Amino acid sequence: MTEKIGPIFLAKGISKTNALTYFYACFICIGILAGMNFVQGYILTVVLDIPMGGQGTVTGNLAFLQEIIAILLIGPFGILCDRIGRKPVFVTGTLLISFGLAIYPYASNLTELFIFRSIFAIGAACLSCVLAIVVGDYPAEKSRGKFVSVHSILNAFGVLGFAIVLGNLPSILESNGYEAIDAAKTTMLTAAIVGLISAFIFYKGLKGGVPEDSEEVAQSKPGTKELISVGLKSIVNPKIALAYGATFLARADVSINGLFISQWAITSGYAMGLSPSESIGKVVPVIVATNLISMFWAYLFGVIIDRIDRVHAMVIAMGMGFVSYGLVFFVDSPLNYSNLPIFILISCSAIGTVIATASLIGQEAPLRQRGTVIGFSSFFGAIGILVATAIGGRLFDLSPMGPFLLIASINALLFIASIIISIKSSNGISKKSSLPE
Repeated sequence: MTEKIGPIFLAKGISKTNALTYFYACFICIGILAGMNFVQGYILTVVLDIPMGGQGTVTGNLAFLQEIIAILLIGPFGILCDRIGRKPVFVTGTLLISFGLAIYPYASNLTELFIFRSIFAIGAACLSCVLAIVVGDYPAEKSRGKFVSVHSILNAFGVLGFAIVLGNLPSILESNGYEAIDAAKTTMLTAAIVGLISAFIFYKGLKGGVPEDSEEVAQSKPGTKELISVGLKSIVNPKIALAYGATFLARADVSINGLFISQWAITSGYAMGLSPSESIGKVVPVIVATNLISMFWAYLFGVIIDRIDRVHAMVIAMGMGFVSYGLVFFVDSPLNYSNLPIFILISCSAIGTVIATASLIGQEAPLRQRGTVIGFSSFFGAIGILVATAIGGRLFDLSPMGPFLLIASINALLFIASIIISIKSSNGISKKSSLPE
C-alpha cells in the first residue's frame, strides 16, 4: 500500500517521514548552495579586497572550478547512489558543504579561496546529484508533477530564506559593532551550523538502501559497467536527450541568477556610493519578491504538467525563458525596483525549466538505472554551469546584462528543439529508446 501527503501519492515503500525529510532537504540544501553564490561578492570585497572591475571574472572562475569538480564527480556519485543508496551520499555531501562554508571566509588569498571552494564543491556535487535522483524515486507516477512542484517551491523558499538571512546578517552584525571581516565569518559559520544539524536529520529521516521495482526484487543490482552503458545509451531517446539539454540550461540559469544578480547589485551599488552590505541588503527585496511569486507559478505549472504531455511543458518553459531573459536587455540595475517585473519573469521561467526537466526525465528514466541516467543528466547540468560561468563572468565584466542574454540564446535553441520533438512525438516518429531494465 502506498502512502500519500495531501494530494501527493508516494512511491511504494516510501513513508511520509522519508518524503517530509526530503522536502526539508529541498529547502535547506538548495538554500545553502545558493547562499554561497549570494554572499560571494561580499566575501571578495570585505575579506580579500578584490577590485570591483575584476570581481566578475573571479566569481566566474570560482564557479568554473566548482563545475569542473562537478563534471568529474556527479557521474560517479550517481553510480554510487545506485550501489550503496541515496542516504550516505546525502549525508556526506551535507557535511562537506558545511565544512567548506565554515572555512571559506578564513582565506587569506585567492589560492586559499579556491582550495576552500573545492571542498565545498565536492559536497555540492554530492547534493546536486542525489537531490535530482530522489525527486525521481519518491513520488508515484500520477503525482510526479505535483511532487516536483513542491520540491521546486521548497527550493525557492530555501533560496528566499537564506537570501534574507545571509543578505541581512552582515549589515546587522556590522551595525552592532562587528568588523566587516568578522561579520563575514559569523555569517558563514551560521550557515555551516545549519548544515551540520541538517546532516543528522537526513541520516535519521531519509530512506536507506536503493529503490527496487517490485518485479525485480530478486534480481541483483546492476553492475557499474551496465550503469555507465545505460547512461550513455539513454541519449538516443530524444526526450531524454532534450532533458539533458534542458538540465544544461536549468543549472546554467540558476547559477547565473545566483551569481550575478547580487554581483550586479554590488557593482551598481558601488557606483551609487553604497557599501557592499548595503547593496546586498537593498537587493534582498528583489530576491524575496521574485521567489514568492515564482512559487505560485511552480505549483500551477506542476498541476499543468500532470495534465499535458511533458514535452509540451518543455515548450512552455523554454519559450518563457527566451522572452524573460531577453528582456534583461532593457534593465539598468537590479536595485532599480521598476525592473522587478522582469526579474519575476526570470525567476518563474527558471523554476519552470527545473520542474519540466525533472518531470520529463523522471518519466523517461528506467527505475533501476534512474540514478545513473539522472547522474548523467546532472553531468550535463554541470557542463551548463561550466560554460555559463566561464563565459558569463567575462561577459559580466564587459556588461552586467551579458550573462543573462547568453541564457536567453540557449533558451531559444532549446525552444526550437522542444517544438521539433513535440511534433515528431505527435506524429509517432519519436519512440522511447529501448533501455535495459
